[in-house]
Amino acid sequence: MKEFIKQCASVFGAGFAGACCLGVTGALSILSAIGAGFLINDAFLIPLYLGMLALSVWLLYSSARSHGNLTPFWSGLGAALVAFAGLWIHAALVYAGLAVLIGSSVWDFWSMRSARASPR
Repeated sequence: MKEFIKQCASVFGAGFAGACCLGVTGALSILSAIGAGFLINDAFLIPLYLGMLALSVWLLYSSARSHGNLTPFWSGLGAALVAFAGLWIHAALVYAGLAVLIGSSVWDFWSMRSARASPR
């Protein structure tokens, strides 16, 4: 369960950084309200977004490798690439990529639970 919470937290962080990069007013307002207005610059946000996506994919890989089903990892890796490229192509790709990344994390969580439940 800890791995799943870490994966969801990193995807949330990537989503927040992506929303800031796309200029979503609510996300930018939150940053300004907590005194982190300097992060509004894309020079800070894009590396932060890339780092959060990389963390999400790495956590997904380490979890998927532990139970032997790497398919959710490959799905999440593709989703992260789409979410990153979507910053320059279209905002819908960012949201779709993040949604698939969340789905991959849930898929990995269920694969891990079923692998632990089945006797070896």
